[in-house]
Amino acid sequence: MKMQVKYWFILLIVPLALSSCQDYREIKPLSTSGSAYIAVDENFKPAMEQLINEFIRLNPNAKLDVNYVPSRNAVAELVNNQTKLIVITRPFNREESDIIKQNNIQIDSHKVAVDAVAFIVNPYNPILRVTSNDLMNIFTGEYKNWTDIVAQDKDQNSEVAKTMTGNLNKIKTFIQRRNSATYDYVKENVLKGAEFYDKSTVCSTSAQMLQEIRENENAIGISNLAWLGIGKQDALDTTVKALRISIVNDAGAQRDYVQLHQGLVFNGEYPYDRVVYIYTTFKGIGLESGFISFMLQTPGQQVLLDHGVVPATQPVRTIQLN
Repeated sequence: MKMQVKYWFILLIVPLALSSCQDYREIKPLSTSGSAYIAVDENFKPAMEQLINEFIRLNPNAKLDVNYVPSRNAVAELVNNQTKLIVITRPFNREESDIIKQNNIQIDSHKVAVDAVAFIVNPYNPILRVTSNDLMNIFTGEYKNWTDIVAQDKDQNSEVAKTMTGNLNKIKTFIQRRNSATYDYVKENVLKGAEFYDKSTVCSTSAQMLQEIRENENAIGISNLAWLGIGKQDALDTTVKALRISIVNDAGAQRDYVQLHQGLVFNGEYPYDRVVYIYTTFKGIGLESGFISFMLQTPGQQVLLDHGVVPATQPVRTIQLN
């Protein structure tokens, strides 16, 4: 077995030119007071809460009203002019792009962070590693028992057979609701377009998902780095367990198992990463543009780094400690 490595992140404070945002210091008097309403993907809620808290701490005359909703709902609010600023964990889909084009809606976009989709189980479950094929079989209902998973790791197979007995051997799958970006991501990238198991329990929020996994020893669910980070950079919530993933390609070749880790998302080793986007119709200088500048420049990127996701606009260097 390979030795575990630990990554520490250092954020290099290097000024970067942002093509569509004025310098934060120049616009501060006009963009750090007043109120604004924004819609944010519920999958990104914990990281966004940290961003807002720090922005308000620095700018006490600013008020940001936030609605945490599934990504589809956030896009609908932007298109219908109910908000001028959204943050979601995916790009526009084809249907949304067509509507935006047909209505000639001018939208600016920015990549603000990199998140990752995680597959989580109760810590009681001895399973540690699954392949992408295992995940497909679990979430389509092909595998109904934990002992259906036959890993290369014989010790894991033995522990699962010994521990997950009787009703505990029956896999309880928990999935996110249809309008969620995570639902779409898993269906496209893990299930390859297949339908989720029709006996899966649908969770309406990410908080509910985590609670279900904590309370059900035979459960498996879907979460993400933004929700599993606990505000100590690469540390994760230990009340659930994120599985190590090995991708099996169409030719049957299998890659190494990779754990969910901020550093491994940053360097591209973790397979299920995704970009977090800012979309805005706001033009000019105001609280919306000030908050966007904050998120994209060093202060906001540092908040994201500290929370546990990967900054998208500032140079990051990793130090590997054996």
